[in-house]
Amino acid sequence: MSDEVYTLGAWRVKDGKQSEFVVAWQELGRYFNRLPHPPGKGTLLQSIDDPQQFYSFGPWGALEDIQEMRDQPETPKAIGALMAFCEEGRPGTFRVIATA
Repeated sequence: MSDEVYTLGAWRVKDGKQSEFVVAWQELGRYFNRLPHPPGKGTLLQSIDDPQQFYSFGPWGALEDIQEMRDQPETPKAIGALMAFCEEGRPGTFRVIATA
């Protein structure tokens, strides 16, 4: 088992709102990078077969850093700005179990 932790989100973006979603995701990343314990480099993926489907993920230094981010009073607003462009969003916290 690893101590590596990530946030990962599955995002179903409203049709025609993909560009705005990308801009909002980048702004969310800038917000995260201003936190006392910022994450590592985040990554945003878009499905080639279904351009409304996005996934984002990024490493964090510790599980406590993720909890600290979620405890910030500005975090719901920052994530809400991203969700405004989504039909559905499922962010979560994950740990690395295995690599190959």
